[in-house]
Amino acid sequence: MSSIKVYSEVGNVKKILVSRPELYFDAVRPDSREFQLVDDVVWAQQAAKDHDVFTGHLRDNGAEVVYLEDLFERSLGDEADRKKFLEEYMTEDFIYDKAKREQISNYLLPMSARDFARTVMAGIEKKDLETVPGPWSLGAVLPDAEADDPYAMHTSCNFVMCRDPGCSVGSNFTINRFVQNTRNLETVVWKHIFENVEDFASDDVKLLHTNGPHGETIEGGDICILSPEVIAIGHSCRTLPGAIEAFAKATLSSGDTFKKVVVFEIPKGRAYMHLDTVFTQVDIDKFTYYPGILGGLALYELTLDSDGDLRAEHVEEELGDALKRLLNLPAVDLIPCAGGDPYWAAYEQWSDGSNTLAIAPGVVVTYDRNYRTNAVLDEHDVKVLTVPSGELCRARGGPRCMSMPLVRAGL
Repeated sequence: MSSIKVYSEVGNVKKILVSRPELYFDAVRPDSREFQLVDDVVWAQQAAKDHDVFTGHLRDNGAEVVYLEDLFERSLGDEADRKKFLEEYMTEDFIYDKAKREQISNYLLPMSARDFARTVMAGIEKKDLETVPGPWSLGAVLPDAEADDPYAMHTSCNFVMCRDPGCSVGSNFTINRFVQNTRNLETVVWKHIFENVEDFASDDVKLLHTNGPHGETIEGGDICILSPEVIAIGHSCRTLPGAIEAFAKATLSSGDTFKKVVVFEIPKGRAYMHLDTVFTQVDIDKFTYYPGILGGLALYELTLDSDGDLRAEHVEEELGDALKRLLNLPAVDLIPCAGGDPYWAAYEQWSDGSNTLAIAPGVVVTYDRNYRTNAVLDEHDVKVLTVPSGELCRARGGPRCMSMPLVRAGL
């Protein structure tokens, strides 16, 4: 039996994957913000404490919380396995100098599994390697061409955003590739976990999309499991048509219950980063959305024909009508970010006002700063549990972005 079971966005969360941002947030510095895809430097210690409030809500509502860093530690085998991992990770970090690769390996391989995992996720600074032996190289003698970069091997501060590198889809999983090179470091870690941790590395869990280095990109924030039959996926600036096609064909032919993948055509741009930054489900028949998507929203319904080939149908339909039809609901309650006020909707959407995580039907986790949206959710009989967001929101993702449910109860 598969260890993955996610057939909705709102069933009670039984098991969920997160990452506590204590190891890698210090990599966000004034001159590395663009590389790390973050708007400002982050107070890592406070962010970790705020994240503990988030996981406290999850546990209080009956969820088993699993940490990415602990799974990474469990995934590490013998020296040969760790060398294989490092070869892939360093290549993804564009480290090609053989002497530098050997020096990094000499630094990491003597460590315990726990220290190895946490050091990789924290990143390795150049000063950490000053006394580590390695072969002679001309690169070590010449002036450092990247003297302003303190890192010998990088990390991604976006490890905290567990929604994107992989995604639970029914009883299966995706391993994704990113548009931004920085985030593909995360995918190497996720891939190693799903190849080596017993809970996931089994014939019962199929990988519906993998991070081939030459394939088109897809990110988990664009994938929403609307029902056991219907998946929504955003065609965003980060999830591209070829990847959607590969994902849809693999999912619909996997033997799972899904019958249709509905592509949401959303505006391209950072403010509309993923589908779940502009649209999330908060109850069986309730959805929160950013009003800015409605003007340019188009749907394309993907199904398999009798020969197993993918077919697409362009649908012109209002969002509410489409959701009623797709989910066989008599009515739906669409809840606009900040109540629909154009100014405040844009203001709160920027700090993930529509990025809610439903942990049970009608029970959601949100950021405290989006108090206008939270008040509207309360008016629609949605129970809101808030997380301090002063530091966490700087990473440009909300509670749904920061989590990947592994098991949800059926509805």
